[in-house]
Amino acid sequence: MPSWCIYSSLLQSLLIILIICFEKSLSANDYQHQILKADVGQDVTMSCIFDEEKIEQVSFMRQMTGDILSLGSELFVHEFSSNQHIKLIQFSTNRLDLKLISVNQNDSGIYTCMFNDEKLTSFSLEIFVPPLFISYSPLEGSASYSEGSSMNLSCHAFAIPSANITWIYRDKNKQTKIIHYGEHVYISSLQSSDSGSYECIASNNFHASISRSFYVTIQYSPRVMILNDKMASDIHDTVIVKCHVCSNPQVIQINWLKHGQMILDVNILTKTQTIDSYQCSEAIMEIVDINEYQFGQYECRAENNLGQNSAYIDIHQTSRNLKLKQQEMHSNEVNRNGRTALLIDNQQKFDKNFTITSTQTPKLFSNSSVNLLAWFNYYSLTLLIFWTRPV
Repeated sequence: MPSWCIYSSLLQSLLIILIICFEKSLSANDYQHQILKADVGQDVTMSCIFDEEKIEQVSFMRQMTGDILSLGSELFVHEFSSNQHIKLIQFSTNRLDLKLISVNQNDSGIYTCMFNDEKLTSFSLEIFVPPLFISYSPLEGSASYSEGSSMNLSCHAFAIPSANITWIYRDKNKQTKIIHYGEHVYISSLQSSDSGSYECIASNNFHASISRSFYVTIQYSPRVMILNDKMASDIHDTVIVKCHVCSNPQVIQINWLKHGQMILDVNILTKTQTIDSYQCSEAIMEIVDINEYQFGQYECRAENNLGQNSAYIDIHQTSRNLKLKQQEMHSNEVNRNGRTALLIDNQQKFDKNFTITSTQTPKLFSNSSVNLLAWFNYYSLTLLIFWTRPV
C-alpha cells in the first residue's frame, strides 16, 4: 500500500477522534451550563453541589470580570454585602447558594462554581427589563392641530429584549385600527376625520405591554349646510328651514340674514340647538304666515374663532298662486264699493252702435250739435271704464 494512503487513513481517523471529543466536551459544558432569566428587581439564587464536608475548597467566580466572589463560607465582595445585594448561604453540608438580591442590568453575565480548579457548574444570568417609555411627543395627553396642517407623534421605549412599537387609532365611535409600526407617526394635510385617540403600545413578547394615548383634535372653520338650496311655498303658509353647522372650536354665533341684513320681521322666528356633543348645531328659521314680500334668498351664517361660512336658500312663491293672481288681475268683473260694473273689453262691442255704415249722413247725426254730444258721451264712457278697471 502506498505511504500516502497510510497517512490519509491516519488523518481521517485522527479527525474523527477530535470531532467525537469536541462533541463530548460541548455536551458536558451544556449539561453544566444553566441559563437563568430574571427581571430587574427580582432575586436570583445559584446553587452549587459538591462532596460533603469539603466546603472550604468551593468558590464562586464571575467570569466577565474575573472576580472571586467567595471562598468556602467567606464572601469577598464587601461593597455588595454592605448594601445587602449579594449573600452566601450554606444550604447543607454539600450545597452552597449564591443569592443576588434585587438584580439589575449590571448583574448579567456568567457565574461559575469551582471545586479547587475544577469547574462544577456555571450559570448564565440574563437580566430582562420590562418596557419603559423614555420619551414621547406631545408631552401632554392631548393636542390640537389646524385642518390642513401636519402632525408628528412619537414614542420611545427601552426594554430588554427590545420593545416593538405599534400605533392604534380609535375614532369617536370607538372603532379601532392599526395605523403604523414604529416609533413615529406622521400625517400630512390633516382632516377633521383624523380627530380621535392615538395609542402607542410598546411590547417585547416577554413582559406585559405598556401604552400611552394621545387625544388629537382637528380644528376647522364652520361647515354650514342647508339640505335644499330652493323651496316653494304658498302665500300665508308657514315655512321652516333647517341649517346644519359643524365647527371646532365651538361656533360663536349663527345668524339668519336676507340681502346681507339681519332679519327683524316679527313673524320670523329663529332658534339654535346642539345635536352632536359641542361640535355640531342646528339653526332653525320659521316664517309664520309668509307674505309676498318675504319671498327671496336667505343666508345662514356661522362664525367661530377660525372664520365664518354661509349657506343659502331661495324661497319662492308657487307658480299656481301666480297664475291665479294674474287671472284675477284680468277678470272682467270689478267689485267697487259693493257694486259690480261690467267691463267692455272688446272695443268692437262699443263701435258696433256708433259706426257709420252709409255714405249718407245718418239721421241721428244730421244735426252737428247732436253729433258733438254723441262723441262726448263716447269719450266719457271710455274714461269711466278705465277708471273702474282694477290696477
